[in-house]
Amino acid sequence: MSGTYGQLVLDAHTALFDRGDTGVLDTAFSENFIEHSPLVAGDRDGLRTMVEGAGDAVGYTNARVLADGDLVALHGRFTGLDETDLVGFDIYRVADGKLVEHWDSLVPVAAPNPSGRTQLDGPVKVDSSVDSEASRATVTEFFTRTLIDRDYDGFRRYTRDGVFLQHSPDIADGVDAVIGYLEDLKAKGQGLVYDRIHRTVADGQFVLTHSEGSVAGVRHSYAELWHLSDGVLTEMWDAVTEVPADAEALHDHGIF
Repeated sequence: MSGTYGQLVLDAHTALFDRGDTGVLDTAFSENFIEHSPLVAGDRDGLRTMVEGAGDAVGYTNARVLADGDLVALHGRFTGLDETDLVGFDIYRVADGKLVEHWDSLVPVAAPNPSGRTQLDGPVKVDSSVDSEASRATVTEFFTRTLIDRDYDGFRRYTRDGVFLQHSPDIADGVDAVIGYLEDLKAKGQGLVYDRIHRTVADGQFVLTHSEGSVAGVRHSYAELWHLSDGVLTEMWDAVTEVPADAEALHDHGIF
């Protein structure tokens, strides 16, 4: 992590979700903390209720930390919050040294994909010598042209020699595999539609996109982590979750 707030957020998140220390809610989280997670009924008090309800079963293992201005993204695995372990992304916004807002996208842990990759393995260290803004620009351009505009050949233009390492549970490595997967879903009327990016978290060669769209006509949230090498896409992790129909009612600020 190369940003100012990475360690602050990781420490607070780990205290809460790995050690069950709800006291951190009073010290590291703002009194006006805003919670967007569909898993939490309420803001700071909702988190307290969730963690206390999980008791000794709660646990968290972090794989990656990305820090970008006032945003910090965590990629990791939770135990004790659901019937199965959950894997995915948490995004926090920090202001005046306090955690003030949180979004997440979490999915059940899955078996290794057809290429033997898991939802969390792969490179973890941020290369601070890589220009984060250049990485963000490349990913945003790729994302808009390839996913929002549904021109899947963009996977060929923004990669090199067909190399694309895949951590999504249902897709194998390679550009042909991801294009084939997306085209097949589209042909079956179950295609992934991307409407817009809500936020990005860029740190060195990593960029997390947090976006929304629909799958087979049902509204979804997409959290996708892209890894670049020498300015081209080389690897991807994701967590795609359905947006509850009552998300707006549950949270005044909505899931995004």
